[in-house]
Amino acid sequence: MESWNISNKLKNDLLKKASNIEDNSRRILFILRNLGPQRFTNLIKFSNLSRSTVSKYLNFHTKNKNVEQRLITDGQSNKKYRCYVITEKGMEKLGEEPLRLKDELYLINELKENVRKLENLIDFYKEISVEDPFIIHIIRIISKIGDNFFKLQQDRDLYLSLFYIFYNSILGQGAFARKYWHLDDSSSDQFKGYKLNLDQFCEVYKVAIEAINYLARFKLLKSEFGFYLIKRENNDFYFHEEDLLGTTTLRLIKDRLIDEIINLQEGIYEMIYDLDIMSHEIADQLKEMGLIWDAIKDQFQLLILNLIVKSAIEMGFLDIEREKLMEGVAQSKMLTFSEEGVILKEIILNGAKSEINLNILTLIE
Repeated sequence: MESWNISNKLKNDLLKKASNIEDNSRRILFILRNLGPQRFTNLIKFSNLSRSTVSKYLNFHTKNKNVEQRLITDGQSNKKYRCYVITEKGMEKLGEEPLRLKDELYLINELKENVRKLENLIDFYKEISVEDPFIIHIIRIISKIGDNFFKLQQDRDLYLSLFYIFYNSILGQGAFARKYWHLDDSSSDQFKGYKLNLDQFCEVYKVAIEAINYLARFKLLKSEFGFYLIKRENNDFYFHEEDLLGTTTLRLIKDRLIDEIINLQEGIYEMIYDLDIMSHEIADQLKEMGLIWDAIKDQFQLLILNLIVKSAIEMGFLDIEREKLMEGVAQSKMLTFSEEGVILKEIILNGAKSEINLNILTLIE
């Protein structure tokens, strides 16, 4: 198996980021960490480095036990190849410090340009007395969204819909509240229970419910904007793929699936391949980190479950481990607890042709 059988979009994004890493030594580790075991020739191709440079750093990493060679079986051809694989020590080495990218100056200039484009949004938020740290957080996320956001009609309805999303963000109910509203632990717990529902928000900020419904509950929930929504009765809970909760959740899911690929490849079956258990354990990790709390843990676990299946498909499980994924989906009881999970299960098991947005979780009461 040369690289994980991931989607072309994800692979291209990873290779673009890899080529942008200044430190060639860390570039090699990044490729092995994110694209899986690689033959020497593929490492040359993916890293855009010379044969001698790749050989130099592989020898260095092998000597320091950051990388090792293993005999890997290709899941499609059933041929065995000797590949380089990153070790636990290599993963730790890669995570020791942030990756320095060549285009950091470009990113700074792009941020400055985005701030200029958002002058009307900033002025509007100041008019309705939104705190500066909260505005900065919104601008930071919009900058991660990029041009897709600026294609939307820039008006009061959009600004209030965006504010509604951040006002009801999951991070805003706990740690975010302590940081930006200077609340202590006890008042933060009180804040978790205090939310304006949709009707109340529209009444306070004089905006049409239809506008928030369309923009905050539909338009901005498309994958290109990166927002996620958990709907529970009259309450909405949001997060973004680029905020602390989003990046941590998606990384934990990907890491767990990579572990499963390794277990299956190496013939290790000590761990139970149970999607419900997998989502439960990831939700527990997030709770221990203080990113979610008990009242939404069960609902968040259901969203994690849907995202595990989605990520598994993107990583090629339907091609390399179809039976295992089908078995996991068939055995899952929790997929039927959300409307999206029911549709997802029908698509995987019966090949149903249905449109589904997994950025939303709608509970079945």
